[in-house]
Amino acid sequence: MSTDTARPIVVGIDGSSNSLAALRWALREGAATGAPVEVVHCWIPQTLSDLTFGSHHELRTASACMLQNETVAALADISASMDEGEWVPPVVTELSLHGNAPSMLVDRSANARLLVLGARQTAAMSDLFRGTVEANCRKHASCPVVTLDRHHVVTWYHPVRSAASVG
Repeated sequence: MSTDTARPIVVGIDGSSNSLAALRWALREGAATGAPVEVVHCWIPQTLSDLTFGSHHELRTASACMLQNETVAALADISASMDEGEWVPPVVTELSLHGNAPSMLVDRSANARLLVLGARQTAAMSDLFRGTVEANCRKHASCPVVTLDRHHVVTWYHPVRSAASVG
């Protein structure tokens, strides 16, 4: 196996329809290229009820369950849409990470072949006020970033290297 195919395709999911489309795209890309796929869900308490009533264990367990359910469903959907023998699924790893999604995904991109994300519909307004996971990853990821919008349009972003980082 070459070094490039050993590097995973990292896909960040949050349960939204766009992130689940990104998961399916990443799984197909992994199967087509022989690359493993790393499915990542980053979590931190989001609401007052999470902070008040949700223990660390409960939030981690919910994240792990969502990862497993969505990955199994995506693999089954893809398999059902293929002719027998046409689909060989990639090796899949699921990671539930406690922390800020942009930071965690940028860290995972350091050894990744691709970082795949679902695009948010309101990204322009979010970028103005607080930034988005997508915008932060496009700016700081160490590998190309692929996004899928609500129409499943795929957009590639390639990292820009400064002159100081070019050897």
